[in-house]
Amino acid sequence: DLNDGDMNRDGWIYLKDNGAVHEMLRSRSFGAVGSAHGSTSHTNTNSSTHTGETTSNEHEHVMIDVTGREMARTWSLLSSPINAGERTLKLLHSPIRMGWRIGDRIGIAPTKNRSEGTGQAVTIVSMDHEGIIVDTSFNDDFRAEFIPPPMDAYSDVTRAYPRTLSPALLSAEIVNLSRNIIITGDDFSVVDCDPNLPEAIAGEQTSVKGCRCASFRTKCTVGLHTAHMHQGGVTRIQNTRIEKCGQRGIEGKYCLHFHKLHNCPTCLFRNNAIENSHQRGIIVHGTHSSLVEGNVLYDVRGAGIYLEDGNELWNTIKYNTVICPWPFQHERLHGCTIPGTSNMQADTSLNQAGIFGLAASNSLIGNRVANSFNGMLLQAGSPGRGEAYGKVCTSDARIGILEGNTFHGHGRFGTYSLGSNYPKMTDQTIASNGYNLDQSQCDGFDASGETRGVASVFLNNLDYQNTFVGHYEAGDIQYNGHKSFHNLNLLYWKETKNFENGCSAHVSQSHFTNGNLALPDQVTFLVEDTTFGPGVKLEANHHCNVGITGVLCMPQYILHNVQWVNPSTQNWIWFQYLNHQGHAANQNHGG
Repeated sequence: DLNDGDMNRDGWIYLKDNGAVHEMLRSRSFGAVGSAHGSTSHTNTNSSTHTGETTSNEHEHVMIDVTGREMARTWSLLSSPINAGERTLKLLHSPIRMGWRIGDRIGIAPTKNRSEGTGQAVTIVSMDHEGIIVDTSFNDDFRAEFIPPPMDAYSDVTRAYPRTLSPALLSAEIVNLSRNIIITGDDFSVVDCDPNLPEAIAGEQTSVKGCRCASFRTKCTVGLHTAHMHQGGVTRIQNTRIEKCGQRGIEGKYCLHFHKLHNCPTCLFRNNAIENSHQRGIIVHGTHSSLVEGNVLYDVRGAGIYLEDGNELWNTIKYNTVICPWPFQHERLHGCTIPGTSNMQADTSLNQAGIFGLAASNSLIGNRVANSFNGMLLQAGSPGRGEAYGKVCTSDARIGILEGNTFHGHGRFGTYSLGSNYPKMTDQTIASNGYNLDQSQCDGFDASGETRGVASVFLNNLDYQNTFVGHYEAGDIQYNGHKSFHNLNLLYWKETKNFENGCSAHVSQSHFTNGNLALPDQVTFLVEDTTFGPGVKLEANHHCNVGITGVLCMPQYILHNVQWVNPSTQNWIWFQYLNHQGHAANQNHGG
């Protein structure tokens, strides 16, 4: 614990590449194994006076508690734009009151379109309450723009906007990458694969024992990793920097990792800085009720924050910032994608995401993700993974609180749910370890033929400068207070259903500017109390008669109390009416 008021105290946990291997945690590890596995706590550090392992027989009291100097905030936003060549930053919050110091490294998020930007890390040389001067001139321009809610939503009676509306902060994130406790170690090493290692999860071609040969892997990149494995005890890591972390291609080796802790409401990753990872950032795996708050992730390859198996319930992921500082078309790095892991969807150029989850029943609040291939990807349509395989209905999981998040500059989607997302009230609980014990409750219809569903909401989120925003198939999900600006597709939605409650709108109190809304093909799609600003075009039944997923080609749209603030003289709505291709044709219209 170095949060004692002494500003001159620093600490390091240094993990050497010295060949030490723990039975469970393996090499270059800092962590513990809980009593549910009958093993030990462990620190794989090494120095002239340390062997590299520590053990404890108090398995039921396993505790990892690392606490660095507290910061009031770990990130802020630009309050004024930066032009290339400048060295001064004006922030939305006072750097002094945030607890930042001269000498701290900070990272700035790109603000270009569609994963085309490059971030930059610099060092603070001077600061006051108004802003910061850094050691190096900026190589690019960085945006700071603040858009109020539409004036038509303002109430002269209450002299306020509706509670669900808030300003849109289209501004570069500034993250503090320095901490007074650092978990670090020897540089990454590249190791050859071993064809004889056992496979951890059938079909994924990875091993917990080391670098396993695969059709897509001949070598692995190995840094340090931290983990608390299996139920029993508590992990709390706060105000700490973790660097040179992740073991690309080796199962379960990440920068910060809750591993199958079951219900752990006191488990906490808070205000940490993760930089230079070769396999994801923060992983919540088979764990419920934990808190991941205020962390900043910069230059993390693969998914930044990752919910792994599909049975994770009611974890709170809030106020974290994930920044990819590289453009997707970078000839060597290809953004923050990375090959050779166990999940091509989450990590590679197929669908890498700043936040990825198989489990929708968790809270994502106030997070900001910049310049990844996807911002947030909730993947449904899976029977689960690992021990949860066949035990969960990911397509039917209730949606947790998804509020106040910002996704910008992504090469594909900002807000994104992939697969069939039709939330229902099932028997999935923490007591059942997140498993669906009666999977008949996941069916779309009950015994009487009535549809099942439970109304959910994506509330007050912001998407800008992405290619897409939305889903392929999703129902009983409302966009409320959504702000979508300067995306090629402000909303992209192929299939949906009428709301189970019989009255909710699909889009409510939202604001769209400069882009296309690609609307679904069937049911009654209701938009209410919403503003369509300049450059907006509505594309009706955009996926009609396309491939195998085009549906009825006969939508009905109801626009109730919609405000059009669009000076364009071109058509504001267009219909697909000249598509003569066969229904089974392989054409790309609609994605």
